[in-house]
Formats: sequence, C-alpha cells, structure tokens
Amino acid sequence: MASKRGMTAPWYGNNMRRITLLSAAALTTLALPVAPADAVVEWELKEDATSLGLTGVSPHVERTGSADRLWYPGGLSGTTVADCSDAGSCVAVPVTGRLGSDFTAITLPDGTRRAYFVEITQGAPTKSVASAPCTTAACTSVGASTVASPLLTVSQNTKAWGVPDAVVTPDGRVRLYVVESPVEASCTEKLASYISTDGITFSKEPGWRLENGIAVDPEILRAKDGDWLMVLADGPGCGDRVQKLYTSTSTDGLRWSTPERISGSGSDLRRLDPTGYEVSPNVYRLYYATATPGVLGDVTYTIKRGTLQIRDTARGGDVGITSKPSGKKSTVKSKRTKSITCVKGKVVRKVVAAKCPKGFRKK
Repeated sequence: MASKRGMTAPWYGNNMRRITLLSAAALTTLALPVAPADAVVEWELKEDATSLGLTGVSPHVERTGSADRLWYPGGLSGTTVADCSDAGSCVAVPVTGRLGSDFTAITLPDGTRRAYFVEITQGAPTKSVASAPCTTAACTSVGASTVASPLLTVSQNTKAWGVPDAVVTPDGRVRLYVVESPVEASCTEKLASYISTDGITFSKEPGWRLENGIAVDPEILRAKDGDWLMVLADGPGCGDRVQKLYTSTSTDGLRWSTPERISGSGSDLRRLDPTGYEVSPNVYRLYYATATPGVLGDVTYTIKRGTLQIRDTARGGDVGITSKPSGKKSTVKSKRTKSITCVKGKVVRKVVAAKCPKGFRKK
C-alpha cells in the first residue's frame, strides 16, 4: 500500500508479445502490446522459507534504511509496527497513541506524510475510511483524523468494505482505492476509487475499477504515467473459496486488465492482503497474509514474504508489462496463434504461441 516505486518504462507498439504467468500451482497467459513477438515473459512468485514470526493480516510495508517497516494489526492495541531485516528477523518499533486498522501511508508531493486507515466510530455503529497527518516522518504516530469522504462511512456490519490503499498519481493528486460491496453476497466485492488534490478531502470517481469478487486488498506497486501495476486478492467467497493473489495492469489507474493469478489454489494456503515495493526493475518484494485453518474451525493468519519477478526468459532482460485495457476486455488476443498447453515433467504451461518453449512438449 505504498506509493513510492522505482519505475521501468514499458515498450509500446503495434506488435503483439506473448506473456506467460508462472506460479507454483498454475500458469496463465495474456498477450500484451510489446515487442518482439518471439520472447516469453514470466511472472513468478516465490515464497520465502523465512519465518518472520508475525501473526496478523493487512500488512503495509515501506523500505526504511536497511529494513522493511511493517504496519499490521496488533489486536486490541491497534496497529503494531515492526522492522524486519533482509534475513527475516523482526523487532518491534514503538508506537505513540493508537493507529487505525488496515493502515497505509504515503508521502505527499510537498514532502509531508499522511496515513489512511479504517476507523471505528466510538459510540456509534459505524466505520469509516479516515486519514490523519503523520506526526513523525516514520509515521509511528498520527494527529487528528478526518473522514476522507461522506460516502466512506458505513455500518460496522457492512462486509467487504474498506482496506484502503492510497497512492500519489503521476500528476501529484492522491487516489484512494477502497473495497466496497453494494450487494452483500458471495463474491460481490467491487473496487472503487476516490480522488483528491490535497490528500484530505476525496470525491468518488465514476464506475468500478474491478468487479466480480477479484477486487480485494488492493496494493498499487507502481503508478507511472501510462504504466500502473497492482497486486490484489479475490474475495473469501469466490471460486473454490481459497483466496489467491493476482496482478493487474493499467495505463491510467482507472481501467484495469483482468486480474491474473500468481498463487495457488485448491488445498493450498489462502493468501490475501498483499503489500510490497520494487527492489530492482520488475522485481518486487511482497508481504501478505496466509490463513491456516485449525482443528476447531479457527484460523491462524501468518504474515509471509515472497518475491514477485517479471522477466523476459528468452532475452534475459527486464520488460515493461503494461497492457492497454479497453474497459470491456482487459487483454488483447493474438490473431495469429492460439493457446496451447505445454508440459515439462510436472510443470505445465499454457501459452499463446505456435509451439512450446524450449524443453517443453505440447500436451
């Protein structure tokens, strides 16, 4: 849920490029308008074996010096803060006062810091997406809060609502992404956005950014003019009901491509609430929550770390990955080739190509 990202410019053109999404359990394909046409680009999520020793959901991460600073719910005390080393050792950071839940923070164009979070109204059965100025550069304490918009106050009983992610847009405004559920039922979550010139008062933007349940826990990994990248999750009631992580791309932060899955399914762990930052061109460090069911029906949420890498395996270089969503369809289908399934041992790839990648055979 951070906003300051290193960017790599995309390649634009009329040629079609084949892109393959690789994960531990499944692979999907989308075609993007980048060149040349003979390269294979893979999105690969590798989960670290390191145990951070942190339990909870909805983390927010920022790189601070030589550590990753994590804000995450700490029970009745509110949001807790910890600094985690590259080796995975985490130490608590003192917090002054109470920080709201689903916490995220940004640096405004004038250099000031502001936090956004879900706030429960004392004495009233409502909850709101609110913001407050950070009273320290580290944002371990905040000042008086302000509700971001009258439209962002709902009943405490309203499900699938909140989880704000704020990002500074290329033109210096602040966009706030919020999960809403106009109809409370299974897999009805939608992703809305609100815009502000000062980061304090927001107005809702028309339409939905994403729909059909795959619109939960948004995190903007990069927001560059013409090149946006988001990582997110699906709702707990969608599909096989095992929450998964996805990526989506956009040219303007408003129209997003159909989310592409990057984590497993079936009997695999639930993964949700992603946050991250770019460590090098097209390499992102992600933190997210995993859910492990207990024998009594309880669930333990553990914060995990992984690396999302986007690479051109045929050329060995980094690539721009932004597609050009139309608003109706999020990806462009190649007219020259069709999707084929390729196998190599236990690895299965579904690619848009005339033949399988080297080392694979057509199934």
